[in-house]
Amino acid sequence: MKETEKEFVLPITTYLNQKIVFDLLAVIEDGFAQVTNLNISTTKGSKTTGSVDGEGGFGLYGVKTKIKAAFGKENNSRDEKSANEERVHTPTSLFSKLVSFLNEKELIKDVLSSEDLQQLKTGSFVRFNSVLEKNPLVSLLDSVEQIGVMATSFQEKKGSKKNNDQEILKQIKVMKKGLVENGILDLICTINTSENLKAVIPVYMDYFVHNNLNEIIDGNYTVIGKVVKVVNDSDDNINLFRNTGFNLFKQNTLDGLFRTMNNGVDEQLDFPDIESKISAPSLLVIPIAVYS
Repeated sequence: MKETEKEFVLPITTYLNQKIVFDLLAVIEDGFAQVTNLNISTTKGSKTTGSVDGEGGFGLYGVKTKIKAAFGKENNSRDEKSANEERVHTPTSLFSKLVSFLNEKELIKDVLSSEDLQQLKTGSFVRFNSVLEKNPLVSLLDSVEQIGVMATSFQEKKGSKKNNDQEILKQIKVMKKGLVENGILDLICTINTSENLKAVIPVYMDYFVHNNLNEIIDGNYTVIGKVVKVVNDSDDNINLFRNTGFNLFKQNTLDGLFRTMNNGVDEQLDFPDIESKISAPSLLVIPIAVYS
């Protein structure tokens, strides 16, 4: 556990669900304390005075505490000391504090292989290293859209061909919007390639740094989150379109549709294979943070 704790000395978070971090810390600390205008003075023998002012609280972008202390002692001569201290917590520092608590209580389970899934249940905190990729259909639509935009911009004639291309781009945007429902997008995490062990994490675009998830694609990052589904049975799976309009289609219909799309891709283009489900062994995890 000591080696694990060292990893959190300086975490660089690329994705951080601040709401979850604040909620969990509030539960652990029995709420956030706020103290203002606290003054204490006592007299015993010689005259001694002291005062403390404090401010506390938390907001969307961090927790701020401010403490001011002044003490004086009066005898034949008078000595005074004063100190001002202002300490600011950022969301990442609060996340590090949360993980330190979870490590101390041994509440985080590290996932390295499919055997570790046997020890998990719904509600378990998990941590794993993985390579991240988008939902493959979203990735495909992004690529097609970018190629279409470039092709349209290079067209010199304003004929029906251009109008047709613009209509196709419009349809692609509508389709992609339906896949990113309420700003939520599935990322697929490959934890162990030899066992094809994967995790699916639904992420909110607003919690990425600069609202940009492209910088983490194909990178190796650590994910911490809470398990909502463990898939060990070969008859079970995680539907990548469970939160979209595609969930109305039967599984075999989607598989047939995506096979057709895969076969129709030009061999000169490196488009991802489209999958509609993630089979066992796999996890569905609500992510708290993605960091390096």
